[in-house]
Amino acid sequence: MVVSFFYGLGLLIIIPHIMGWEALGILGLIGGSLFAWLVIWVCGTINSFKAQDEEYIGTYVKEARYFTEWTERIRHEDKNTKKVTYETVEHPAEWEIVVDEDPTPLCISHGAYIGYVETFGNEYHTQAEHGFEARGEIINPGLCYYTTWPGTYQTLCYHYIEQDYYNPTLQAPNMFEVAQLSEEDVKKYHLQAYSPREIYGTVRGEDVENLEIETEDYNCWFRTKHIKLNFILLENAPTSLALYWQQYWKNGKRNTVNMVISVDSRHNIQWVHVFGWQNERLHVKLRDFLVGLNNINDIVNHFEEVKQLLETEYHCADFEQYDYIRPRFPLKNTIIVLTICLGLFCGLFCREPDPPIDAMRLISKREFAAAKEILEPYVFTKPEDAYSYNNLGLIYLVEGNYEEALRMFDQAINNQEGCNDIDVFYHNRSETYKILGNYKAALKDAQKALDLAEYRPKAYMCNLKIIYEKLGYKKSLKKLARDLDLEPQSLSQYCTRSNVAIPILATEMDDPFSGRFPLLKKLFPWTR
Repeated sequence: MVVSFFYGLGLLIIIPHIMGWEALGILGLIGGSLFAWLVIWVCGTINSFKAQDEEYIGTYVKEARYFTEWTERIRHEDKNTKKVTYETVEHPAEWEIVVDEDPTPLCISHGAYIGYVETFGNEYHTQAEHGFEARGEIINPGLCYYTTWPGTYQTLCYHYIEQDYYNPTLQAPNMFEVAQLSEEDVKKYHLQAYSPREIYGTVRGEDVENLEIETEDYNCWFRTKHIKLNFILLENAPTSLALYWQQYWKNGKRNTVNMVISVDSRHNIQWVHVFGWQNERLHVKLRDFLVGLNNINDIVNHFEEVKQLLETEYHCADFEQYDYIRPRFPLKNTIIVLTICLGLFCGLFCREPDPPIDAMRLISKREFAAAKEILEPYVFTKPEDAYSYNNLGLIYLVEGNYEEALRMFDQAINNQEGCNDIDVFYHNRSETYKILGNYKAALKDAQKALDLAEYRPKAYMCNLKIIYEKLGYKKSLKKLARDLDLEPQSLSQYCTRSNVAIPILATEMDDPFSGRFPLLKKLFPWTR
């Protein structure tokens, strides 16, 4: 952002001397800088998004639920007519499970629910509760059938949930090897990513199946620290292959402990390599323990010792120490983005002469003669511009040329299509009629202005009160309060007994395509 500031400051100083302020456009300079910052921020966010990783947490199904169809009646009230209608909504059946690690229910299919009922051997039912999701009156709540895990190992249903976390090392090159593995290396050494369930490698057999069962049980039941075990079993592999597996693991899964084990044809252990984001002390102790065993089946027999070792030595990785890896947006790209954005926005927002806008600025400064010189020839070339007619009528009204002012307000009202400030036109004509003594016409326009206004401006209500007085209403304030459904006390605070006209300047400044930005009109010609 320091570069952005000095870059913009340099343009602010240099360009006006070359091309003038009108060519630069202050709005373009500010908008271009902000947009450039937004682009840089988005690029940084994308890089951060690339560092989002997920880890698998083993758990088990505690309960499965089945909600039958249920019905509710929703009340709708029209804001304008106050008419009340009712809608009957039928909600379909739903099936879900609740696991031990996460209280949030997870959706399942009807067949999966039936499977849990058969596995757990029980099913109960009760009246369903839908208060947290109902939007109206519940007519038929339906029933909730549920089945719960009975607590026996034979009926245990494993489940894995994913948990996202920020892993800054994913944005950096491999942390263990300088060279990156090619696709040929991956195929040559049969390298695979680590799923939450399987034991990878080239070895298969009954011993491997026993270890896989034991590991799956561990990954689902040992939930204290969310440790995830991965065994990679290779047959007669060189020790160098362990580094390939570690390199292919790259920067992933901070909650995993990975063990590459090479065995002979009889499944006797030859060597062990342990790696992960944990401390090296754990890796050394676990490697030495496994090397001291003879066969894969011995790991199964001593799995309790493996558990105890992990429980005492395991420490989940803290990635805050790797914040220095977070990449910065390059200076060269920053300058390029700033140049493009500032050039584009300055081109979009450079202002060409715009008579209506210039006239409004002069009127706001009470330079009515100069504003009239601009608007009088302009309305002949743009007869459909109701705003300019209104503002020219305002000038005539201030100068005392009431007949001409009235004619301008008539033109504004006749060309009101597409305008947002129509109430202003009626109010200004009402003020003119009031000065001319035509109070009935003034009353009609004043009421029209109030009806069209999104809110009730003080000038409109004061104008209507004065007209009531001129028409002979003795209690004009009370009548006004009754007509507007307001308290007389609230009106008396700002309704004075002044007979001075309060004309209002009409503007379409909220319209971004009003003709102030020529390049915008060229890019989006259909807007005008």
